Order: sequence, then C-alpha cells, then structure tokens
Amino acid sequence: MTPSTTTTSRTAPRGAVRFPARFAWVGRLGAGVRQHRVRVVLALAIVYVVWGSTYIAIDVAMTTIPPMLLMAVRFAIAGGLLYLWASRRGDRHGDRPTLRQWLHATVTGGTMLVGGTGLISLAMVWIGAGTAALLSATVPVWLALFARTIFKDRLSVVAWTGLVLGLVGVGVLVDPSGGQLVGISLGLLGAIAWAAGSLRSRVSPAPTRPLVAAAMEMLGASLVFLVVGLALGEPARLDLAAVDLVAILSLLYLIFAGSIVAFTAYRWLLNNAPTDIVGTHAYVNPIVAVGLAWLLLGQQLDERATVAAGIILMSVMLVVMGRPGEPIPAQATSGGDVFAGASRWRRIGRRIGSLPQKARQQVRVPRPQYRPVSASGTSRPHDTVLHGSPELADTHETELPDGPTPPPAAHRRRVRRRRRSRAVDGRRGPHGHRQAPR
Repeated sequence: MTPSTTTTSRTAPRGAVRFPARFAWVGRLGAGVRQHRVRVVLALAIVYVVWGSTYIAIDVAMTTIPPMLLMAVRFAIAGGLLYLWASRRGDRHGDRPTLRQWLHATVTGGTMLVGGTGLISLAMVWIGAGTAALLSATVPVWLALFARTIFKDRLSVVAWTGLVLGLVGVGVLVDPSGGQLVGISLGLLGAIAWAAGSLRSRVSPAPTRPLVAAAMEMLGASLVFLVVGLALGEPARLDLAAVDLVAILSLLYLIFAGSIVAFTAYRWLLNNAPTDIVGTHAYVNPIVAVGLAWLLLGQQLDERATVAAGIILMSVMLVVMGRPGEPIPAQATSGGDVFAGASRWRRIGRRIGSLPQKARQQVRVPRPQYRPVSASGTSRPHDTVLHGSPELADTHETELPDGPTPPPAAHRRRVRRRRRSRAVDGRRGPHGHRQAPR
C-alpha cells in the first residue's frame, strides 16, 4: 500500500478561467491588485474622473482667462507645491537637482506641456472639449509610430492594426468644410508634441525621484508659458474684473485636483497595480470627457465625430493591448510625465543601443539591470553584460539588491542561442567549444 503524499501545486485551480497571453492582463486584474483592491479602485476612479474632467475645467476657465497665462499660473503653483513636498522625501542629499537637470527639465517641460497641453488648450478656442479629448487620446498611437520609426521597435499585428485605425480615425475626424480645421490641427500637433516630449524625458538627465522630476518640468514650463503669453499679447487682453468665480474655481481645480491629486494617484498606481490596468485611462478618459462635455456644457458630437471617436478609441485600445509592458504616458492635460523618473530605467537597457551616441553619453544608469549570469546559469563576475556603450559601467553608484535578479529576456535568448551553437550532434567539447561530428 503506497502512502499518500501531499504536494503543493502552483498551477491554477480546476475550473479557473484561462486567458490567452494577449489578454493576460484581464486575469491579473484580480490577482495583481488583491492586496490593495479598494485603494486601486479608488485611485483609478480619481484618474478617470479627474483627468477626464480637466478638459471641461480648461474650457470653462478660458472664457475669461487667456490660455497661455492660464497654464502659466496653473503650472507655477502646482509645480511649486509639488516640488516643496517631493523634494523633502527620498534621497535628499544624493539626488539634488543640478543646473543641467533644471535646463533639461525646462526643455522637456516646454516640449510636453507648452507644445502638448498648451496647443490642446489653444485648440479649444475652435473645437469643443470632447473633440479635444479625442485628439489627445491619440498619444499612444504617435508613441507607437515613433517607436517603430526612431527606435526600430517591432510592432505586433495588433499594434499595427491599432496604428492604422488611429490614422484612419483622425482622417475621419478632420472635416475641411466644418470650420474646425485649425482647432483639429492644433490638437493633433499637441498630441504629437506630448508624445515627443515623453520620449525625450526618458533619456534626458533628471532626478531619479519621479515627482521631483515632474515638478521641475512644471516649473520650467510655466516660464515658457509666460514668455509665449507675453509674445502673444495676452496680458493686454486679460481683464481681471471680468474673471468670475467659476473661472477661479476651475483654475483651482486644475491646480490641485488635475496636477497634484490625480497625478499622485497615478504615480501610486504604477507601483501597486499592473501597467496594463493603469493604462486603461488612455481610452477611458476621453469617454468621460465627452460625457461631461455633453452633460455640463451641452457640447454634442455630430455623426462624423461619433464615428471617428469609435475608431480612435478602438485604435488606442489595440495599441495599448498590442504593446504589453510598454510605458503609457499620463494624459496630455495632467501636467507632467510620470515616466520621467524611475520608470525610465525599466527599458533603458533595451533602448540604450538604439539611441544616438550623444544621447547615450548623457544617460546615467543608477544600477545594473541584472546580476552577472554565465551560460550555465551560475554567477561569475567576468560574465557581466551591459547594454550600450562601455562607459556606462563607471556610472553605477548603488549596490545590487539582495537576492538573485533574473536577467532580461534578451539576455536569456542569447544564452539559449549560445548553448545551441555549442552542441553538435548532441556532444560538447571539453571547454564548451564546438566538436565536429565523427
């Protein structure tokens, strides 16, 4: 009689729903957020509602406040408060912002916030808040296009389908005879500028604390907004007596709710929820914006814009699903790029080889991406492999964490290819060299 033994299995229980690899994020919705389920749902609700309503607040505030001066005041106050709070946390002595980082933050903030948020806000002079939200939703589509053309990333069939659908949806939305060509063009340029600034923020020198880097970008962008507003003559058009209470409340809502509360909630979500779940804001926020614009402002989409909205939202969903694990930037009216700090280092090892030589010399990797692993799976100091130029080996300032760190997928593939190349007819040489068949 064989004694019964008890074994522990890590497989899914019988009857559990299995999802394809492409839709694995659906299965992780419960498992990935089990520990913070209530807080994750609350943070997602804040991001959906607050960021979706920022278009309404901008549209209302611009009735009496010029757009460039509105954004200058918003980001000056929000960036100053966020910097005072975030600079007192984390590595205060080893991660002090330098003058070079402030200059790069000003350039990045000018590209993202002035070129992105500023142009989208300016587009609302000709188009409604719902249409502006749809144009802003195309940021993941432009990011995928930049990733293919600049970084030579391979896109899946799903991502390619979403990319083509996004371009088709933009073409359907543009109506040359509708009198909105200027506004739609400005909105598209704003989405493209936000995507370009998001890519730049991942390679430019910045503090490793994400909120500090975002606050620096807000403060730098506020100066650029002020200069642009002065150049456009907006102070002469500003009538302080005409600024009503609704416009002031909308500005305060943009400062505290849009740029601080929702921004902090989104940053917390990145650390406590799967990226696939957090990235759903890319196609949920436009729906919220369109609904609030119809409910609060009476702005309705015509048949052409409704069809374009369906195509654009479907394209964004396919692009997000077709590029799992890719960073999804914050909304273009949020006030900063939450991937400007620590999240940049997630993919820098894979992207560093594709960057220009000048950009490669500016990147400072704070720690190695993985432990040295040999072909046999054991750790050996002389087998360390780093992506990019050899100069990066001198920039490591922190020690590796305790415990083994798995190598990235690219290194594992190289190890497997090396093992296959060493084996000929199932035999190996005495030192791992190829051995000719007898």
